[in-house]
Amino acid sequence: MGASRPGRERLGRAATAAGLIIVSALAALAAEKPSPSAPPAPIRYSAGREIARLVNAAITESSGLAASRIREGVFWTHNDARNKPELFAFNLKGEDLGTFAVEGATAVDWEDLASFSVGKKHFLLIADVGDNYLRRKSYKLYFVEEPALPGKPSGPARLPVAIRVDFTYEDGPHNCEAAAVDPVRKEVLLVSKTTEKICKAYVLPLPRAGRVKGAVAKAVATLEIPTTTAMDVPPDGLRAVVLTYGDAREYTRTADEDWAAAFGRAPRTLSMPARAQGESICYGADGRTLYLTSEKLPTPLLEVAPLPEESPARGP
Repeated sequence: MGASRPGRERLGRAATAAGLIIVSALAALAAEKPSPSAPPAPIRYSAGREIARLVNAAITESSGLAASRIREGVFWTHNDARNKPELFAFNLKGEDLGTFAVEGATAVDWEDLASFSVGKKHFLLIADVGDNYLRRKSYKLYFVEEPALPGKPSGPARLPVAIRVDFTYEDGPHNCEAAAVDPVRKEVLLVSKTTEKICKAYVLPLPRAGRVKGAVAKAVATLEIPTTTAMDVPPDGLRAVVLTYGDAREYTRTADEDWAAAFGRAPRTLSMPARAQGESICYGADGRTLYLTSEKLPTPLLEVAPLPEESPARGP
């Protein structure tokens, strides 16, 4: 059942306010320029392990994963295509923390999820970018302000879209399952998915308006990665992890480099734990630990943690 007129008006005001928050926060950060530095040192990871199974049985095809920017140890996910436009929250124990119906969004083929902060505000990006048969005329990115979680889940809450971006690729349609936000460069990164060894990386500027039409994703690199399924960038914007059904590839950049330069170098291969159908990955709150889920029930939560002797120090 749809919302009443007063309810729709409240949602509209909430969406407009959230959009203005992103605009003002981005403007405040516009003058910031990262100083040149060495790329981050390689992280030595321990073997991945399953740490929980998700309790919420409605999460049947976890296709995107993002760590909360508000509460450490909280994560967000969504289902794959042919499902409701909903986000699900859970913790490190897999416990259900709530379901949120995304108002103003449709779910054609949601494929990835990203979390990021602009100033003191925290957001989730939902990437409706799947296109297995290359038939879509355009693709959509939905931005929502990350909500506070209810003390106890009591049915779906409503979450308004703050910004919607309708975009195409400069070189025609692509299937895509990997999307991320670099909050430092204020860019959305996308990596196409193919069954061949070659795929492409694209960049869109982080939007500043409530509705963006006709945006064009620009190609910045050609990558040798087959069947990419997910992607994430940590808060410092210096790493990008790109997942496949098997392992993952890590790209790094210095603070004064763009992603074209970073993607132009050979990536580091990271071993990932076995999954039934792994289509999601994210950095945890520390910007180093990696977390994964998998489609098909029961839904596992897996962790790939840095070795204990690792420290955040950077090096060449």
